[in-house]
Amino acid sequence: MKIIKSSFLGARCVRANDPNIQLFQIRTILNMHRDALIDRMLTDLPTYIEYKFHYRASRPELAGIFDGLLQLKQRDIDLEFYEPVFRSLKRKDELKLQNEYFFLELDEFIRSRLSRQLNFAA
Repeated sequence: MKIIKSSFLGARCVRANDPNIQLFQIRTILNMHRDALIDRMLTDLPTYIEYKFHYRASRPELAGIFDGLLQLKQRDIDLEFYEPVFRSLKRKDELKLQNEYFFLELDEFIRSRLSRQLNFAA
């Protein structure tokens, strides 16, 4: 049995013995954690973008990012991107989820949707 601790979800158990079912359960927990992080981000998206990217997004940019983040919630996490989390969980029976990988994914997603000016400044 594996235990995944999330600051948003609390402790979640992965009880399956079959590796395929374990992968599905772990991916589901990671999806839920990312979705909770997106929900928090969406509550004040303009402030987050201004803080993180030192950039004031226009209304059309904010609308596109907002819609894109909602669509991202409908997709599963990229298993390759989160491979370090999976490797860590293979070595340990208990894992505390850090937001680092989630923010890397979300920040890159936002960065790709901001205006070309930001891309030149990065």
